[in-house]
This record gives sequence, C-alpha cells and structure tokens, in this order.
Amino acid sequence: MEATPDFNFTIHHAQFDDIPNIAQLSADSFQADRQTQMKALGKEPFDMKADSLLRMPNLMRNPRCVILKAVDSSSGAMVGHCAWGFRGFQVDKQLLPEREGEPPADDSANRPRSTADVEPGPDSGDDPIKRLEAFTGRDMEAWMADVMPDGVPCMYIVGLSVAPGFQGRGIGSALLRWGTRICDERRVFAWVHSSEPAWRMYEKCGFQTIRSLDIDLDEYAPVPPPDEGPGAKWGHYVFRYMKYLPKASDSSSRDEAETRT
Repeated sequence: MEATPDFNFTIHHAQFDDIPNIAQLSADSFQADRQTQMKALGKEPFDMKADSLLRMPNLMRNPRCVILKAVDSSSGAMVGHCAWGFRGFQVDKQLLPEREGEPPADDSANRPRSTADVEPGPDSGDDPIKRLEAFTGRDMEAWMADVMPDGVPCMYIVGLSVAPGFQGRGIGSALLRWGTRICDERRVFAWVHSSEPAWRMYEKCGFQTIRSLDIDLDEYAPVPPPDEGPGAKWGHYVFRYMKYLPKASDSSSRDEAETRT
C-alpha cells in the first residue's frame, strides 16, 4: 500500500476490463492541457478517450509493456495509471502481469498509434493540426533514434495520468517509482516525452530534461481560443524529453570507493 498523510491507495497491474476507466481517466487528466484543447478543435477533432480505447488493448497484449493502476483504498476507484515499456533486457517474471479477461484480437495492431504517425496526405497542408502532429511526430522519431538505438537497454513511459481531483497526492510519483526502482536495480535508464503540465512531477522523481521542443501553438491553431475574448492567443507549449539515470546502489558505491582508495 502507498500512503500520504491524508490518502491511502494501492498499485496493481491493470486488466483488460480496466481499459474503459483508463481511457476516461486519460481524457479527464488532459482536459486542461492547452495543446489537447486546441487539437480538439481541428477538422478531425482529437479525442483522447477514443485514442486510448484504440491503443490500450494492444498495449495490454504487448509483452514488453506493463500497465499499472492506482486504486483509492477507500472507494476502490481508479485514480491513476501508468504504462511502462521496456526493451533490450528481461524484466523479472514476478513483475509482469497475469492478464485476465482478454478480448478477441482485432486489427487495431495494424493501425497507427496516433494521427502523428500517419504519413501526411496531399491535403495535410490545409489542416494545421495535421501539420502539427506530423512535426511533433518527426521530432519524436528523431529523439527515439538517438536515445534508444538497437541494442540499447532502457525503459520508457508510454503514458501516465492521474485523476484531476487526486493530483498532488503522490500517486504519479508512486507509479513512477515502480519503474525507476527497476532502472536502479538493472542499471538502465528511462525516458519520457513529457507534456507541458507534467514535467515538474518527472523532475521531482529524478528525471532530467535533455532537450525540449518549444511550439508556438498559434502557428497551428485552427481557430482562436474560444471564450477568451478578442485577440486571445493559445501561446507556447513546451514538450520536454527527459531521462532518468539509474542511481548507484550501496554495494556499487562501496566498490567504487574501494577502487579509488
């Protein structure tokens, strides 16, 4: 059980029947995200819940992915989730989930993860949101090619969300500790492509900003921000590429000290 002075919760492996709750939780946690709000106003409005419902079954089936959920000990409600991916090394079997209630496989594995991964079509120049997604998608691909080329062991965060009414209570930090402990034990790094609102939480948990992507949202805005008055602007949005480097264990620290003496 995890606990803060006024809140108790537990962390479990998510199951297939948790997918609707995870999708709703993801949508709720990004309601105040400026970029997500803008993308929802495009020609093909981005729907975080629908995107999560599409992607989550295949993440659940992926043997290189572990999806965690945080559950309120009093109400039993899901209040957070985190999807950890890993590559280049074997995670101990006892840390991997036993899936229950797996639905029939469908063709969603052949679909792109998001519209950012779709090759721009001939009319994509007419859709500023598609141009934004193509731009951020290319930047992400360049980062991944640089940070985790073939043969490099690492972990990475596919997604993390905490229910709006429960943010700031240590839930996100606890979900991150599950993975960073493995990083420390196995001497591998972890990385995350952080949204604008979340980067301070990652920094608090030991992640460091390696590079960033500063986007002027108004260059891609299909419309001005609604209900914000004349001349309102969407403003700048900064994605941060962050890494967690494994901490030295007590034994390795002693070995290093003995080597120096």
